[in-house]
Amino acid sequence: MAELVILLVLLVLSGVFSGSETALVSISLGRAEALAREGRRGAAAVYLLKRHPARMLITILIGNNVVNIAASAMATVLATRWLGHFGPGVAVGVLTILILIFGEITPKSLATRYAERISLIVAPLLVGFMRAIYPLVWLFNGLTNQVQRLSGAQADPMITEAELISMMEHGEEEGTIESDEREMIERVFRLNDLKAGDVMTPMRRVFSLDGRRQVEELLPEVMRRPYSRIPLHGEDANEILKVLFLRDLFDAVVAGRTGVDALSIGRTPLFVPENQKIDVLLPLLRREKQHMAVVVDETGYLQGVVTLEDLLEELVGEIYDEVDELPNHTMVLAEGSILVDGHVELRVVEELLDIELPGKPTDTVSHWILSFTERIPAEGETLVLDGLEICVQDASARRIRQIVISRQADVACEPIPETSP
Repeated sequence: MAELVILLVLLVLSGVFSGSETALVSISLGRAEALAREGRRGAAAVYLLKRHPARMLITILIGNNVVNIAASAMATVLATRWLGHFGPGVAVGVLTILILIFGEITPKSLATRYAERISLIVAPLLVGFMRAIYPLVWLFNGLTNQVQRLSGAQADPMITEAELISMMEHGEEEGTIESDEREMIERVFRLNDLKAGDVMTPMRRVFSLDGRRQVEELLPEVMRRPYSRIPLHGEDANEILKVLFLRDLFDAVVAGRTGVDALSIGRTPLFVPENQKIDVLLPLLRREKQHMAVVVDETGYLQGVVTLEDLLEELVGEIYDEVDELPNHTMVLAEGSILVDGHVELRVVEELLDIELPGKPTDTVSHWILSFTERIPAEGETLVLDGLEICVQDASARRIRQIVISRQADVACEPIPETSP
């Protein structure tokens, strides 16, 4: 009778070890840390195990193998006593079924469903067991590391960027993360992939002045513009020589230096290559105490300008100050044709065109287009989606700004006219 009780205990322990492995593997390191910060009972042990995944798995595998081998030996002894020489064969068959049901399938299924709750219960027990057999854990961990070094295998990251984005999308669907929160976090990830050339204002849209002109000539024109910094060029309009700060212009006027040329009071601009990564450019602007940089190509030819505001807009979307005119988000161009901003919701398009589109009504037009193209269309590009003609009128390398949507192909698809940044 005692042997049968021991066998049942060993089967239970097999299930505990198997379920513990599944539950703890299902918990992310970030979630374990969050639980520890909340002060949940057992969370500190979960966090300790997740910080040392190799030791955790070795501990669980040692325990699981020991109890399974012991259960096999005990079952063989009992079966031999009851069935004679048929015992070992019967013991193997019966024990295999029992371990599969009660030691693997059932506990792992429960652990998958209640991973967090089970982890908090079993983690302190596993930490105690790991410390009790630490010499064995240390030995097997060292052997495993040596095999990995000899094989040249590299450990995969614990969590990837794609997995984080997927988790945020699931969080949005479940209502734990707001849509704008998810979009901002995704923009943070994309920021490291962007270059200065992706976010700059191209030269055809840059407002600049001839720096050879006198301050008194430029003053009325500058006062009509809402800019605090204006690029100055010389004889060649495509060569930025200085940047005129509005504050320096006012200082010159107060000092009575209105007869000097603008170049004499301008400041030397910061030049950056168009392939400069944004995660390098942002600290560079901070270090140089600059809000604007001039972007050049590999030959030194001027491509455009990039400002601190451009970089911030990649994180939070369009920024409008007190003097900016807020754009009309929708405009009816003709019967069956509308001009919309990329962040307009699909339900607005459906109402204006009296149609029904696939997808959630709260999806934006940009999201709808990207779900088909999986890329940012170029300015002037025409697409046909769900029987509608889509003309991209304004887009950057990372964002669709304005689109013409038509039920008929009677609207010319052209980029928007050049404007000052």
